[in-house]
Amino acid sequence: MPPTADTTTATTADTATTADTATGDYTATGDYTAYRSVVADSFRIWYAGGRDSWTGAGTNDRVSAFVCAQAPAAVPGARRRLLDVGCGRGHQTSALAERLDAEATGLDLVDVWDAPPPARGSARLLRTDFLEYGTPGSGGPPVDLLVDNGCLHHQRRADWPAWAAHGARLLRPGGVLVVSVFLSPDGAITDIPLEDGRLNWWLTEHAVTGLYTDAGLVSGERLVIDRDFEYRGHRLSYLALSFRKTDG
Repeated sequence: MPPTADTTTATTADTATTADTATGDYTATGDYTAYRSVVADSFRIWYAGGRDSWTGAGTNDRVSAFVCAQAPAAVPGARRRLLDVGCGRGHQTSALAERLDAEATGLDLVDVWDAPPPARGSARLLRTDFLEYGTPGSGGPPVDLLVDNGCLHHQRRADWPAWAAHGARLLRPGGVLVVSVFLSPDGAITDIPLEDGRLNWWLTEHAVTGLYTDAGLVSGERLVIDRDFEYRGHRLSYLALSFRKTDG
């Protein structure tokens, strides 16, 4: 039986977007939900076709090890609360709950969960949008540890600041956020959209660090992970970064 699943869908308020799915050009003049639907449909098809090569990959294990190394100490007498953004099938959520003896919550736009339950700690999986989670009345915050393993680099550029700021708001003082992104191989921020309209961004360390420090977090450790994958003449990597919310 997989971890506890709640398939309730949260509705996200409209913000800007105009979608040109032929070019992946999403600008600040339409409704936010249009692109969320593009992302959900894209991943639903990829999971159904068994194209989720990231699930259970060695690169994911390295991100998990980095997350555990960066995790803040548990408050005495309580389990750490962990939020896993874009949890997919829930495998990493369950693994982190077990490794950290944490109360873990995984969020995703699609419900494709099939992970085994953790041997210790707990895991629940919710189908909802990250920017809706933790808003007044929805429950959730504060969390000790927030993990974004591969979501930021699929967002519209106009939404990056809100994405980072929302993550910072969900952390308790002293909490840690870990984000993993497609690292730009040439020092440029580059958008490589898929034919279905889902965006893939190659991001620089400077850009990602700026997003989260602008949101009030303090930069921490870094890890570059070789993807063993070549594209457009580049050998590609992931970049994992940690950030901490100050106690003050």
